[in-house]
Amino acid sequence: MGFGHRVYKHGDSRSKVLKKLAGEIGQRLNQPQWVLIGEALEKTMEKEKGLFSNADLYAAPVFYMLGIPSDLNTPIFACSRASGWCAHVIEQHDKNRLIRPKGIYTGPAARPYKPLAQR
Repeated sequence: MGFGHRVYKHGDSRSKVLKKLAGEIGQRLNQPQWVLIGEALEKTMEKEKGLFSNADLYAAPVFYMLGIPSDLNTPIFACSRASGWCAHVIEQHDKNRLIRPKGIYTGPAARPYKPLAQR
């Protein structure tokens, strides 16, 4: 979503690189608004939530300005993370245990499934 990561306590260095790239592309294409929007979001999220931007915040407008359809954002993000996901699987196999994030689900209780025709 463009913000927060447990590893980055003071921001993601990739975000700074992509922000600069987005600014350069935005100037060439006369679309500086994308970086301005990102900067406003960064300030608000840091002030209100204490969260810093990650690479995704500026990657999305870079893709957009390069003419890559928005429908491809998720597949591109997934492709760029595939090697990391594979590394996690290899690490889990090497240590013979699953690595699970620590978290407690606090959402609604499970509900019975109703087929579409019965809704």
